[in-house]
Amino acid sequence: MTHTQLHVFITVAETRNFTRAAEALGFTQSAVSQMIRSLEDELGITLFNRSRSGIAITSIGERMLQHAREILRIASCMKEEADAYQGIETGTLRIGSIHSVSNRILPGLIGAFRKRYPQVEIVLFEGEHAEVNHWLAGSVVDVGFTIHPEKDVHVFPLVRDEMMVVIPDDHPLRTETALSFEQIADKCFIMLKDDCMKKLLHDNGIVPVSTFEVRDAGTILAMVQEWVGVTILPELYMPERLPKVAPIPLRPAISRELVMAVRDLQTVSPMTAEFILHAQSVFAARSTAD
Repeated sequence: MTHTQLHVFITVAETRNFTRAAEALGFTQSAVSQMIRSLEDELGITLFNRSRSGIAITSIGERMLQHAREILRIASCMKEEADAYQGIETGTLRIGSIHSVSNRILPGLIGAFRKRYPQVEIVLFEGEHAEVNHWLAGSVVDVGFTIHPEKDVHVFPLVRDEMMVVIPDDHPLRTETALSFEQIADKCFIMLKDDCMKKLLHDNGIVPVSTFEVRDAGTILAMVQEWVGVTILPELYMPERLPKVAPIPLRPAISRELVMAVRDLQTVSPMTAEFILHAQSVFAARSTAD
């Protein structure tokens, strides 16, 4: 089998369509079909079930897909190490991130890294906690930013993310240095549509009766500004420029830890290792400044 075959296999699995895969790769559809058939013949298995409604990856195909990604990841790592030995700084860095990090932290983090390594291609995958963990396990991403990593990955703690009560900036409670849940329990409560967030509050004895459940933090803040209700949000969800709202620390304090995670510390590429060190230094500087 060749790297081209594996790349084609991965692209077909991700697009779930031979034609779209061919367009993405710059091949003809027949060439893509032939490469997949050749790979199936070599392995002696069926990677995709074909029908009039389309294609679907088989269960053994799913396992082969993870191996294919890992093979290409290791090949890329070898090329990066060889380039680094020659003083050439190239490669591809694939980052998985939960939404709050993508909005608040990653733009500056990636921007500063690209200035140092302009030849490095950076690909960003954004999703929920479970998606980031799935991407790490399947070698879809090299490094992931998450709050709830799986137990079998290596993590680098970055920062504690504190829960904040958010009220309108002209609310009678706006001058309080901290707020308990009891002080807002009878208010109209806007809940972030996030199961991890709900569990964190529940585990700490906070069970709000939600009047609204909203997925986007920006929408929640806009609703708070208009006196629709109040909310509790992680501090990282707060944009640099807030609307007319007042975030106030929750007491007793509740926080969660943001971490960087890699699947296997022993096999990270040189560029991934450089990015990990870069992120750690940036967060250390932020902590010192605070």
